[in-house]
Amino acid sequence: MKLISRSIAIMFLVDMCVLIISTTAWYTCFNLPENFLDITVLITVLTGLCVLFLKDNYKIREFNVTLKNFYLLFEGVVFSQIPAAILLLTLAQSPDIFEYLLANLLTVFVVLRLYRIGFHYYLFNIKRPKNVLILGTGENAQIIANEIQNKKALKMNIAGFIADADDSNTDSNIKVLAKPKNLKEVIKKTRTDILIVAIERRMEEELLTEMVQSIPRSVKVYKMPEFYEMVTGKYFIDKMSVNWLFYDFMNKRSRIYDICKRIYDIVAASIILTVTFPILLYIGIRVKKTDGGDAVYTQNRVGKNGKVFKVYKLRTMYVNDYVPDAENIEHTEPQDSDNRVIPFCKFVRKARFDEIPQMINILKGEMSIVGPRAEWDDLVKVYNEIPYYPCRQWVKTGWTGWAQINQGHCFSSDNELEKLQYDLYYLKHKNILWEIGILVKAVFLALGGRHG
Repeated sequence: MKLISRSIAIMFLVDMCVLIISTTAWYTCFNLPENFLDITVLITVLTGLCVLFLKDNYKIREFNVTLKNFYLLFEGVVFSQIPAAILLLTLAQSPDIFEYLLANLLTVFVVLRLYRIGFHYYLFNIKRPKNVLILGTGENAQIIANEIQNKKALKMNIAGFIADADDSNTDSNIKVLAKPKNLKEVIKKTRTDILIVAIERRMEEELLTEMVQSIPRSVKVYKMPEFYEMVTGKYFIDKMSVNWLFYDFMNKRSRIYDICKRIYDIVAASIILTVTFPILLYIGIRVKKTDGGDAVYTQNRVGKNGKVFKVYKLRTMYVNDYVPDAENIEHTEPQDSDNRVIPFCKFVRKARFDEIPQMINILKGEMSIVGPRAEWDDLVKVYNEIPYYPCRQWVKTGWTGWAQINQGHCFSSDNELEKLQYDLYYLKHKNILWEIGILVKAVFLALGGRHG
């Protein structure tokens, strides 16, 4: 799978150059201590690039000229200056530090903002859209076509569909151009850039040979599930794809990965628990004084291989007894406006401080830092009706995860199906470096009250 596009690489390099040039120029202009120049530039650049990434400033095709993106960029640039500010204010004796920081912040922000506006204009108004040809006219072909059409930022046009011999689709909205034997002619006529194979069966030798002979080197070829993953960040679920996931999962099992992940879990959980302990203690005391009940409670959650364990949580709402059912599934989690929530705990819930005691479960080995969300056992009884839902139990559940930072909490079975797609995507692509990135992103989202 392609991890980084040329556009993202260019934007990353431009941002790095802007940070280096602006920081160096303003530092020199204000005659700050020369012995701190290199470390100031290094810290500012590294922090800036990391924060801009975590603030989704490299999701170029989703970058629109909106107030929200304006704020996220400004917030990212502000965060980029903080470590250097702490360093200089602590070690450097100069009256011009604040002026330097303000000048550098405004310069970096204005230049990056103008560059992004220009890049966005080029991407959506000048650059030629890619033409996509889809081989097949069945359900899978229509699913991927809908994804492309709904994601305008992809800048892709559906050139048409090539009908497979076994296709029986009669949808009048499907623009069928030809049979596979005319593939070469159709590719040339439609100026195809991308061919997506969405045939829902094994392709015969004759068809494969025809494709090899007809598709030029300039055309990129993708399997439909592979392309679906690339444009959605979710796993495409059907009977065959889950079978492929099984083989991927089994063949990629690694003792080294398991050891590294366990070390990562212990180190990360210990740090998070230590740093937040004073906050948790304060919250716990306030909750205790509110109604006299216990500050910490346990709840049955379903973990790896369907094993039920007790998860630790800070209590943020008044005592109640509630059991979900299929008809009332959308009300299984209290909203911020729910009168069951203790008033001062609304931010506690938004920032996910109530879930930090789960670090104890992680240290015990019942959970992991990153993984599918540990769901309430009563909810799992309902969700098990979703096809392939138990597959997410192949790994330990996590305090955060790919689904949590992309989608957040689910309040319906329909949303849970989408969450399952994110979870299975994680199962396929999991690795330690990615999981570290997920944790860092989750912390940023939690501090901003946006973590699921």
